[in-house]
Amino acid sequence: METFLIFIVFILGTIVGSFINVLVDRTDTERSPFLGRSFCPYCGKTLSWWEMVPVINYFYLRGSCSSCHHKLPLQYPLIEFLTGLLFALASWRFLRFPLISPSSVFGGNLETFLLWLMFFFWLYWIFVLVAISLYDLKKYLILNEVLFPALILTLSWKVVLGFVLLKHNLPLVSQTLRFLGPQSYVFGNYSYFVSLILGPVVSGGLIALLAYLTQERAMGWGDAWVALFLGLILGWPESLMALMIAFLVGGVVALILIIFNKKTLKSYLPFAPFLACGALSILLFGDIIIEKYLTLFLL
Repeated sequence: METFLIFIVFILGTIVGSFINVLVDRTDTERSPFLGRSFCPYCGKTLSWWEMVPVINYFYLRGSCSSCHHKLPLQYPLIEFLTGLLFALASWRFLRFPLISPSSVFGGNLETFLLWLMFFFWLYWIFVLVAISLYDLKKYLILNEVLFPALILTLSWKVVLGFVLLKHNLPLVSQTLRFLGPQSYVFGNYSYFVSLILGPVVSGGLIALLAYLTQERAMGWGDAWVALFLGLILGWPESLMALMIAFLVGGVVALILIIFNKKTLKSYLPFAPFLACGALSILLFGDIIIEKYLTLFLL
């Protein structure tokens, strides 16, 4: 049953990934991502239903349009598969808790309801992070039409959840909010609302300071908004770990691109994908990462 659920969520993720491709391609155009059938970007042929099956159809058609035979960007199956994989990983994390088992799906209690709601928010955050990362990679801009509503919706959810936790003892809900696991005490223990405030203020403020000091040569103000979103999702001190991962991965990628003459020291490298990488790493594997880190540190 658990494997079947993960598979279903993976399929859902590939469909969401397909929508992300459409959303990014149609943003800044007159076409709505919610209306109209998908079409070949080269010959304009409207796609049949079987030509829109995520991932599989790309390879079935050998990466080409069935009409004009023009090669299609590898972006499409990659984003579909990546989103599906991230959705599946989110399912795997939540399935560690017994309340997500088949016997408790319809338990009807407050904690089960909140955990399901949290799960859907995780999927929503994955959608947002993948969408703004792809848009930044393609257009060197932040997709504000997706990010700003996500900021408002996430803040509202986090505040409501905080007040619910003040009135009810919900240990499993509290456990899912500790992305670094029980080892998070290494960075100090913070109350829910202190963590909620420090996360976005510190992470967003740090990137905003870098953007200001470098006059947006190193970071942009859009990156600061993404970092604020990261802090809002994770809180403190988890957002600190996410920023560390973002800078580490970004530095490694930049070095590789410079070595292979793809970029220079003066080239601009979109940073939103690295912020998303840091956020998703902690969201999905935070407890595993900090446990391995402490093991190495103690050795």
